[in-house]
Amino acid sequence: MIDDSIKVMSLLDELEEMFATSSKVPFSEKGVVDIDMAQKIIEDIRLSLPKDLQQAQWIKQEKDRIINDAKTEYNKVIMSAKDQAEYLVDSDMIKKEAQKRADAVLNQAKSEAEFMKLRTYEYIDKLLFDMQNDIAGVASSYLQPMNDYLTDMLGSINVKVNQNRQEMKNLAERVQNSGAENTEE
Repeated sequence: MIDDSIKVMSLLDELEEMFATSSKVPFSEKGVVDIDMAQKIIEDIRLSLPKDLQQAQWIKQEKDRIINDAKTEYNKVIMSAKDQAEYLVDSDMIKKEAQKRADAVLNQAKSEAEFMKLRTYEYIDKLLFDMQNDIAGVASSYLQPMNDYLTDMLGSINVKVNQNRQEMKNLAERVQNSGAENTEE
């Protein structure tokens, strides 16, 4: 492990010297470095890092991956919960709207039923009123003249009967008077 640390320090020194001895770009503080050589040194540094450091690097990468997976799963759960909440809200809204419409239809039906009852009562009342008028018309057109005719006829018969009775009385008186006259003689 100490050898690996010394090697890493040596490679870092080599990389630092490469930067220090690099050619400078005119009118700038920037330098020109052999990229292939720099990448080779960095790769050697990585390979020379102690195993604990490499394992720590792997653990960090795993931690980042797990955190990213957890965030992704968290977002999925949140989205699912939001979708479920929206569904429940929509279902509740649909249920409330359906109940509202059902109540409106029921109220409409009740109103129409009341209206129809009222119209039926009015229609029956009109029929009964018309029947009363027809009965009164029949009574005044037929029964009253018949009654008057019968009253006149019975009155006429009564007068005739009375006249006949009177005639009978007169005859009876004559018979009685003639019998009394016959007895006196």
